[in-house]
Amino acid sequence: MTSLYVTIWAALALLVAAEIGKGPLARDGRPARWARPAWLAGGALAIVHALLALAIRYQWDHALAVRETARQGAAVYGFVGLVAQDFAPAIYVNYLFLALWIAVAWRWRNWWWRIFVLVMVVNGAVLFARPGARPFGAMLIALLVWAWTKQKG
Repeated sequence: MTSLYVTIWAALALLVAAEIGKGPLARDGRPARWARPAWLAGGALAIVHALLALAIRYQWDHALAVRETARQGAAVYGFVGLVAQDFAPAIYVNYLFLALWIAVAWRWRNWWWRIFVLVMVVNGAVLFARPGARPFGAMLIALLVWAWTKQKG
């Protein structure tokens, strides 16, 4: 199970590092040379995390992953009785996040992307994270917001 969590935490750390590299560490309006590779490596690790989760937690049973993701989301947000067992949008929001993470790498200064990232990271790194990992998630969020406020150009 450890590799499942290591991949997503490393991916989120790389996303935050890339944002710092294109924000506070940018020079002459250009991101640090390592920022885009860090961004793409983070996206690739996030995809590996999704595949590991599907393999390890759900034994490649996508219907089970859909149901469990819906159940977890409903439990966190408090609307358990309102969610059907096959409420698929929850898992597809995660898939959209992964696809956009890679796609946005070529045009990565979008305010809508930042809002989406913030929602996804708060959910994944704080709300759905194990209690012991939440301080690390809060630190990543703080660094992410700091990087965005220090954006140059």
